[in-house]
Amino acid sequence: MLTLTKTAATLLSESRTQQGIPDDATLRVAPTQQGEEQGISLGFVEAPHSGDHTATAHGMPICVDAQVAESLAGVKIDVDTAGDSPQLVLVQDDAQPEA
Repeated sequence: MLTLTKTAATLLSESRTQQGIPDDATLRVAPTQQGEEQGISLGFVEAPHSGDHTATAHGMPICVDAQVAESLAGVKIDVDTAGDSPQLVLVQDDAQPEA
């Protein structure tokens, strides 16, 4: 299951507050497509959608659309602070136990 680092959870929580989104809103990860490019989107929802995979990381409720859940297993959302402003990035979670 996709997860978050503590730094990413803090950044997302601050963003949620700045946008006036309720503290109990869930971070939802879903597939997107622009032309032939596929990607994922992040956004806050009141509740997971039917079929979403759910978890909590560092106090942040997360739901992942079933279409992308398997491909994001073993991945975590982290923060890249190298630029002018922090950016969310996806990285392989080396702490995942081996099967």
